[in-house]
Amino acid sequence: MPSQAKRTVGRPRRLTLERIVDAACEVGIAKLEMSLVAERLNTGVATLYGYVRGREHLLQLVAQRLVGQALIKDEGQSWQDILREHATVTYRLFQSLPHLITNLIGKEPEQHSFDYSQRVLSMLEARGLPPAVALNVYIEINQVVIGAAISMMRREVLIQLPEYETENWGPLPDILGDYCTTLERIISGYEAELSSGEDEKSPQNA
Repeated sequence: MPSQAKRTVGRPRRLTLERIVDAACEVGIAKLEMSLVAERLNTGVATLYGYVRGREHLLQLVAQRLVGQALIKDEGQSWQDILREHATVTYRLFQSLPHLITNLIGKEPEQHSFDYSQRVLSMLEARGLPPAVALNVYIEINQVVIGAAISMMRREVLIQLPEYETENWGPLPDILGDYCTTLERIISGYEAELSSGEDEKSPQNA
């Protein structure tokens, strides 16, 4: 009886927590979903739960990895999308690592914070925003996002209080902890301001 050739199958690369966090970083903190990480690793979502407790746990691990690094990649996106991505990243970072808010209050900013801010400002200026405008819109959005993150933390504390009853207090408003409406309002305001400035510079029609 002829001998059959043995079929050699390559051993799949061993999945580790490090590889999962690497893949999650590649997906990006602003778009992080378990399904996208699993797809990048060519595995199932259920497999990931053998290493992380869930999306929020993975988000925390990614945030810890990315603190001090450039969180936003320059992919040619518009200045509006840079600000939206910055807001999303910042909000999720504060949600995952709330002690960062305490750090903002209690001590001098760390060097990586300056590096990140300078990177975002440089990207905004590269899209044509004057330096003063880039700084102003960056600061405005930071204030809104940090305020929203604190409000969301307060919301989570309130609903856990024994004294809290929806029948007595009524439902907490959806806007509590939401930064998106104000973010878009700020972006629209600066779009109008920049458009107005360009109109003033353009020659008058005869």
